[in-house]
Amino acid sequence: MFHLPLTSLAAQLGDIDIYLFDQLLKGRIRKGVTLLDAGCGTGRNIRYLMQAGVKAFGADSSEAAIAKVRAMAAEVAPATSAKNFVVSDLAALPFADEQFDVVLCSAVLHFAKDEMHFRGMVQELWRVLQPGGMLFCRLSTTIGMEGKLQQVGERLYQMPHGPAWFLADEKLLRELLATLGATMLEPLKTVLVEQDRSMTTLVLQKR
Repeated sequence: MFHLPLTSLAAQLGDIDIYLFDQLLKGRIRKGVTLLDAGCGTGRNIRYLMQAGVKAFGADSSEAAIAKVRAMAAEVAPATSAKNFVVSDLAALPFADEQFDVVLCSAVLHFAKDEMHFRGMVQELWRVLQPGGMLFCRLSTTIGMEGKLQQVGERLYQMPHGPAWFLADEKLLRELLATLGATMLEPLKTVLVEQDRSMTTLVLQKR
């Protein structure tokens, strides 16, 4: 019996978020969909997706990161336009309403400056998502970390590894879900990373 080498997984999938990979296994991201990676960095979550036939776009506040993701896209998906990847604050995305089938935002929202900025980013992610589309977010929250972090401002917490992050709590997330009128494709799932942080996954569908 022929067996595929386990080492081939890393070569194929790269550094894709394991929780995003879970959505691939569930069939929620398919070949031909139009997808935005909001806060794409250098493109670790879209490298495999572009090779698999997903029409990927990206936005990030870092010019250096966008330069790298454009170079990566030219290598793995040469037909993809460099214009798909833009330097932008996520609270002011330069894309049309309801442009994307899927919007990703992984490990970005906790870098919000304050609650207004946080809400602005979420609203923009929702604006560019088409009805029936999926919003996948992973963000650090206070869930499971109550009383374990030093608060240094309104919803701002000093993180053990150094920076101050904006951390939503479950109440704020539930309020946002109600405001958006979102359907939860999965319950809130939070992973505690020792005493350092908690990471919560939101998987929502736009009605």
